[in-house]
Amino acid sequence: MPKKYRFLLYPLLLNSFLLPPLKADRPLVSPGLIEALQQKSPESLKEGIEFQPGGDDMQKGLLEGDSLLIDKAANELKGNNLVSQYAEIDKLRVKGDYQNANKLLDICGKTFFQKPDDPDPLPPISGVGMVCQQILAGNYFLDGNLKDWGKSLDIINTIYYPAIRKFAGLEQFSLADSKIGKLSISPDSVPTFSITGIDRQQNIPLHYPKISEEGYHNRTWDVPYMMASLNGTNFPFFIGTDIAISKLPKALSQSPHVHIIGYINRAENGRSQVYDGDLGIVDELKIGNAVLKNVPFIFANVDQAILGLMVLQKLGKIRIDKHQFSFGKNIACNCQQDIHLGSELGGDYQMLKYPVKWREKTEMVTISLSQTSLDDVSIIISQHNFTPEEEKKSREITTNLPNTKSKEESIYQKEVNLIIDGINYGKTKELFKKDSVHRPFRSMGVSILEKADLYLDFINHKACLKPNNSDEQPIPQ
Repeated sequence: MPKKYRFLLYPLLLNSFLLPPLKADRPLVSPGLIEALQQKSPESLKEGIEFQPGGDDMQKGLLEGDSLLIDKAANELKGNNLVSQYAEIDKLRVKGDYQNANKLLDICGKTFFQKPDDPDPLPPISGVGMVCQQILAGNYFLDGNLKDWGKSLDIINTIYYPAIRKFAGLEQFSLADSKIGKLSISPDSVPTFSITGIDRQQNIPLHYPKISEEGYHNRTWDVPYMMASLNGTNFPFFIGTDIAISKLPKALSQSPHVHIIGYINRAENGRSQVYDGDLGIVDELKIGNAVLKNVPFIFANVDQAILGLMVLQKLGKIRIDKHQFSFGKNIACNCQQDIHLGSELGGDYQMLKYPVKWREKTEMVTISLSQTSLDDVSIIISQHNFTPEEEKKSREITTNLPNTKSKEESIYQKEVNLIIDGINYGKTKELFKKDSVHRPFRSMGVSILEKADLYLDFINHKACLKPNNSDEQPIPQ
């Protein structure tokens, strides 16, 4: 569900641990920030304020992984240097270029993007500083750098919160995007997440188990997984291109090779499923000859293990076809377009997006390889409400998923011609479902591999599809 309390940030938009020296007449906390926060209800302050640098359109661009939409939002506020700076940071994040994004955030932390001769310098505690610190924390989390993620959260908790909570009515002030989770140990005690053995291309076979779901014509799903070694034990892992942190069943947290270091309150995937659980470090994960050390996982109420983008991006370059998962630094991707990674500011929500053309327009669609097609349905669209016309076409079904309660859903289907990167997928169906509770989404599963191989270049921040010999090698049934 989208965060409830949003705070538009224009003129109010941490510096480092060393706050700049104050002049006698210069306040520690921005008076404009305090005045704006005091207009909020006690409930919203406690639940968490969400800053929105650039407004709704720029936030939508970040969620959709759409740099063109981010640029459009910034251009509509042309002349606002602060919004332009945030736009550049967002465009780097949606490509997964955290290193260069963090360089800009470092400047923000030291200068608030103000010139040295600015006649009205911001105080040390300002909306700009908080936004930069939250984005920085989110970047560290998405990059798997839990040590610096914890340090960024500590700055928010020990510098910003005490300074602001001293003002009347702001005693319960909090930031929504810093509530993704927390460490239970000192950040300096968190070991570094690392990988070796990806210099050469490796090919891992994909297998297709049967996962049954009642409701959609009692369909049996074919979802690809690959085998990897978890602390010396072979284990099946699904490919989580629609979630940031990798997931393991809760029971595995009891292993002596797992070290619980905190808790994740919210980890959302591209189909608006939200998880919580212990945050743990796994000693070792081997995928082929690649060895990953100190791997972050959330131990949640799930049956399957899933490798999220936090792990996938460590593999350098990836090619996924219907039969193999290939990775390594020397894979010839040769992709020309940027990768699209939609995310929330705090990092609790990240997924691979891809521009798909259907119904005479192009839209960003979440690619979820842990979800396959339902019958001949390629795209699932979840929305809060149906129009009266859609209600007439819809029907009620009862869906039963493992470990969840059965639920009633309104759905309808529509035939559509699908084109992705100029590759004609032909006639297929899109399934619409009404969900008034969760975040709306557009999702495509394994059917994207029917006509093309998926290339993900996390080194150069590119992605593309290349046609395959699909008629000769169908997805295993």
